[in-house]
Amino acid sequence: MLLGLSPGALAAAPETPAPYVVFLGTGAADIQRPETDPCDNCTYVRQHGGRNARRYSSLFVSPGVLIDYSVTGRKGLESAGIAPAAIDHLLITHSHGDHCDPAAIVALAREKNKPLSLTGNAHTVARIEEHLKTLGADQQPALTLQTVKPGEEFALGPWRAKTLAANHIPTEDALLYVLRGQHKSLLYATDTGWFPVGTFAALGAERLDLAVVEGTFGEQMQPNLLVGHMNFPFVRLIRQFLVEGKRLKPGGRFFVTHLSLHFCEPYDLLAPRLAAEDIVVAYDGLRVDL
Repeated sequence: MLLGLSPGALAAAPETPAPYVVFLGTGAADIQRPETDPCDNCTYVRQHGGRNARRYSSLFVSPGVLIDYSVTGRKGLESAGIAPAAIDHLLITHSHGDHCDPAAIVALAREKNKPLSLTGNAHTVARIEEHLKTLGADQQPALTLQTVKPGEEFALGPWRAKTLAANHIPTEDALLYVLRGQHKSLLYATDTGWFPVGTFAALGAERLDLAVVEGTFGEQMQPNLLVGHMNFPFVRLIRQFLVEGKRLKPGGRFFVTHLSLHFCEPYDLLAPRLAAEDIVVAYDGLRVDL
């Protein structure tokens, strides 16, 4: 015992909360389609709702990181019980509206009422900057912008982020992200088609606890659909690459997200089928401990 101090005077150091993720949204760009489409998949979603319905894809990584944010993002946060104040860093994969909505991002930053950092490619940052120019001085949020390219690494609080090249848009550097921290790591890979060669190489040294990969078009095999997006045959091969190369740790989990409500079976039907292949179908609100 230290002289002059009673045992109770030595407070235990606070434990760092274990990291976890919450899928705030798991849908593709067609989340409104079930409102009018008479196809079997959309009809099922319309009639059953629940986990079959999806918001635009977005992932919260605790502590402090949010990947992609659009018009459905606030509802995702509310449903998960996550306050805007819990978000310190926003990573954007690319500039498409279902992943990056400038007005929604500004509203989030203003509601947070503390500095928020946003990281994305040059097109994404330019889109945010153009929106900020339309706002008055009293409407400007505490928002800092950082432009990155594939292959860069940077700190996000307790996390270390690495950008990887996606295969999605010919006019901008769409990004995938690897996050490492607290002896845990994860891959978030949407939107993308079959990975570029450099991305496979960059994943070679990773040891992932969690891999999240897009499966927009389900079992569809039409070539025109697979320009910039994946289907389940691609997803299975990506999982095989990660597992056989021990890039996904033993016991690591593999999730599929960014699912078209028209082209993919509804959650109720799809989840048990892919579970047999050790592929977990994500749904809105799903929390996963790392």
